[in-house]
Amino acid sequence: MTGNSTDGSDDLPEDPILRRVLSDSAYDRVRVERFSHFTQPVPQKLLVQSLLVSALALALPLYLLYPASAAAYLPTVDPAAASPIVLVVGLFALVLELGTAALLVGVVVSRTRNEPLTRRKAERLFTAETFATYVGFGTGGLATLATVGLLALGLGGEPMLASYVETASTGPFRQSDLGVSVRTFATAAVVGAVAVTLAHRYTESLLADL
Repeated sequence: MTGNSTDGSDDLPEDPILRRVLSDSAYDRVRVERFSHFTQPVPQKLLVQSLLVSALALALPLYLLYPASAAAYLPTVDPAAASPIVLVVGLFALVLELGTAALLVGVVVSRTRNEPLTRRKAERLFTAETFATYVGFGTGGLATLATVGLLALGLGGEPMLASYVETASTGPFRQSDLGVSVRTFATAAVVGAVAVTLAHRYTESLLADL
């Protein structure tokens, strides 16, 4: 009888959703039963977040590429000294992305250390994952896009910035009291992106052992 397997592996359903329903893991079952717009596993979510944090690091190259005509609207042309008000939004985005990424890693670590999970524990972890995902992708994603979009205005030089100031009554590049320069912000974003990428690989290895 060479066509049959006795280890049961060939009897597992190919449908990933059905696999979760029939899984012994309470967490997998909760993921099927509860609704979420983002059904990707945590490692994939962390990979997306690493890209969002990397986008924030564009602050430095964008600032360096501004044409000379933009100088009148900049606090200074030196990115090591400039601390434009737009970085307030950027720092908000960076904190959100790194904070929610840490929460996602915590969900995976808690799951792997406490398997088999009780139903109640599984529901709590899923709620934490869902919260982190919506905040990271939603609020954090919008803040990231706003930061990069405002910084990109400078590429249009004086005409673009003058038009924006006339519309918004204030410029996104006026000096802030943050004490954080464009270069410092971009460096922090690069370090954060590397950290989230490493977190992606770490959670991937943890889930592979389940």
